[in-house]
Amino acid sequence: MTKLFDALRYNFSLQFVSRLLSFGINMYLLRVVDSSVIGLVNVRLMLLYDTVLFLTREPMRKASILNENLQRFVNLIWLSSRDKAAISVNDDNAARASLISNVMFPLISMALCGVIVPLWMYGSSTPLALPVVLSFAGSAVIEALAEPFCVISLRFSLDKHFAVSQGLLIALKRVFIFALILDTPIDHLTLFSVAQIVAAVAFTLFNYAAFYRYAVSGKAELASFRSYRDFFPRLEEGFDAGSIKAVSTLLAHSVLKQLLTDGSAFVMTFTRLLTLPQQAVYDSIERLGSLVSRLLLAPLEESSFAYFSNAISSAKNSVFKQNTDSHDVLVRTFTALMRDLIVCGLVVSAFGVPYSGVAVSIYGGQVLVANGGASLLATYAVYILIIAINGVTEAFAFATMNVEQIFSHGGFLLVSSLVHLSLSYALCLQFGAIGFILANMANMSVRIVYSWRHINKYLGMKCPSVFALLPSFGTIVFMGFALMGGLFSLVLFGSTPGLSHTLSHLAVGGVLFVMLALHIWQSNCSVHHMSFPALVMPCGETVRDAHEENAVTR
Repeated sequence: MTKLFDALRYNFSLQFVSRLLSFGINMYLLRVVDSSVIGLVNVRLMLLYDTVLFLTREPMRKASILNENLQRFVNLIWLSSRDKAAISVNDDNAARASLISNVMFPLISMALCGVIVPLWMYGSSTPLALPVVLSFAGSAVIEALAEPFCVISLRFSLDKHFAVSQGLLIALKRVFIFALILDTPIDHLTLFSVAQIVAAVAFTLFNYAAFYRYAVSGKAELASFRSYRDFFPRLEEGFDAGSIKAVSTLLAHSVLKQLLTDGSAFVMTFTRLLTLPQQAVYDSIERLGSLVSRLLLAPLEESSFAYFSNAISSAKNSVFKQNTDSHDVLVRTFTALMRDLIVCGLVVSAFGVPYSGVAVSIYGGQVLVANGGASLLATYAVYILIIAINGVTEAFAFATMNVEQIFSHGGFLLVSSLVHLSLSYALCLQFGAIGFILANMANMSVRIVYSWRHINKYLGMKCPSVFALLPSFGTIVFMGFALMGGLFSLVLFGSTPGLSHTLSHLAVGGVLFVMLALHIWQSNCSVHHMSFPALVMPCGETVRDAHEENAVTR
């Protein structure tokens, strides 16, 4: 069943619990772990881990590789496909071929590690121990063993499994490090390394066990797979040349996207602009500021891309010229999502600016407050609005791009990444850590413009106007009132030390938030009543049924 909001419900609720748990443990770690260790782990080592995994995952998750030959799709996501003319495997050797091919998926992550690990070892501005670096790189390789099951989950609408597995991975990393720090006297850097490996192994075993259970029980969404063996590659089936081209294009594209996404972390890793404690403060503020992004926006972007890509044919750019209800539903879905995300982003900005100091004090204590954490978080609160808009516009744009358009977008990202890295360096020299956020805001704004131009060209006359995406005038006035009220409360109560003044400041914010929420609910309920019932496909319709009904083949 392809339902956008079912996917959001699972993805949001389960990731909410895991992110909240991780958030609480991070509050503890900031108070007991040396800031230099936190800066080293959360910025440099996690950047290595994220880079390997992103370049392994992104091409398979985003490329249009699901076609009529299911086995070739499976071969590709395991990266085990070979041309029939080059390799021939008879039935007697099928088991041996399966064993060989099953270990080939982590080879791409191992190859990436072969390039990235020396770069981190010898290029990082701070010396790194080889065992620590290998533990983070190794955890990425281990998780790559489970990635094919994640791709199948996304392609065949196993929303609950995907959300559970991702939430489990997030929670296990923090739970393990929390337990190890409490019970063992080993140095903290080693404990982070051990927790990373243990969580990766648990995540991988969970996926293998879950899909074995699905195969035995005959899960409806996986009816196309006859047995557990069908989840694994068969060398004799070969591969689809068009899918290989799509994945190859997106691999190069992903390198540029990673430079743009984590540009500030790359600058911090390979330069001495910020010390490790300063990096720890920036990373802590970024984690706090991106809590909304991680809890709501990231699951929304993943679910939106899955929904749009399952319903839109990127090969038929004239699809929206057809006057059909299903196509109009997609436009209404996109418009409603954009409008609601803009409202959420504005609310976060309106309350994030005056209440950033309180949030920083609660989250990290005086360590963050004394190092300019409040101004960093206030700036990040404004940045959240831009992140929200970019997430859905890029999801829709990518779902409608063909291989040539993705390649063209890669050229845009190449130029943008070079400009972004240079801008991050220059603004950090001028404004300190806050310059990274300003550079990210500029970069993401340009990406929004690029995506919107593509969407406008793709939808043609059906493209909603910018004004149709904005909240009502009354809502904007209410948000301005809430911002002014919060700033007045900050001057009156928030700037004076003491629990009573802090509670008074929070009370004012609570009243303003309730008033604004009630107004938004009342002014938008009619719009939601018209839009949201039509946001889902008919019950019981599978991804492949929807494709056939709309003459869509991915």
